Amino acid sequence: MGQSSPSERLDQIRRDYAERVSSRTRPPDPRVVAAFATVPRERFLGPGPWLIRSADGYIRTPDADPARIYRDVLVALEPLQRLNNGQPSLHAAAIARLGLRRGETVLHIGAGTGYYTAILAELVGPAGHVHAYEIEPRLAALARANLAERENVVLHDETEQPVLPPADAIYVNAGAGGPQRRWLDALTSAGRLIFPLTGDDGTGVMLLLMRTPDPQVFGARCLGPVQFIPLVGGHDDIASPHIAAAWTDGRLARARSLVAGKPLEPATCLLEGDGWWLSTDEISSPAASPE
Repeated sequence: MGQSSPSERLDQIRRDYAERVSSRTRPPDPRVVAAFATVPRERFLGPGPWLIRSADGYIRTPDADPARIYRDVLVALEPLQRLNNGQPSLHAAAIARLGLRRGETVLHIGAGTGYYTAILAELVGPAGHVHAYEIEPRLAALARANLAERENVVLHDETEQPVLPPADAIYVNAGAGGPQRRWLDALTSAGRLIFPLTGDDGTGVMLLLMRTPDPQVFGARCLGPVQFIPLVGGHDDIASPHIAAAWTDGRLARARSLVAGKPLEPATCLLEGDGWWLSTDEISSPAASPE
């Protein structure tokens, strides 16, 4: 039996990596596994060696072998700003919960250099559309170049588009103290939104919201703890100071709906924000199964 070529070796490494990082979802979504096995992560990280995030800071890989970054690790994009290509297993689990279908339209807020944008593009297929947004100019330029061959992806300057296009799903990769109204307004009748609900220190939870027939009420599920760089303009004067405590004491895990624009009901309110609140009330949603 002949020895495998370098490209065959890397393909196998990428497939093994895809299976590992998708294992948080039980059972793993085969379409998400296939997307992670297809998109070459090294293409979105620049030339190696790379800086990998550790508990003690960044550690430089000993060489530029792409196998070094096919692990469940954060890789620096802008180390001085602590901007990283995020943890693959976290993103694989969150993207699986979006339940993307071929032909759908998805918005990616905080695209970085485009790696997870490309994963989303694989999942919606050639008939689908991905609108990507990145506010950091250097990262946006890299994302535009990295995604140039993907005809189903459009990269936007986030500062120039206050109104978002209609979306079946929205995936946000920067921490916010609450859902922005324009995200909620962009969701179609079966739309899903996942964003990091975080305080000003960047810690909080990944929150899944699902459109219901009532435009002011969304199904809600907490997907677990996260830490993200804050979204520019994402601070919520009311909620942000209390998000960490609401996760620590277990309130956020009990969230079953988010209400926007209706009077607060103290008996069911878990966390109040500016114009919205999380509730224990169970809401049926046509968008996706919550579990």
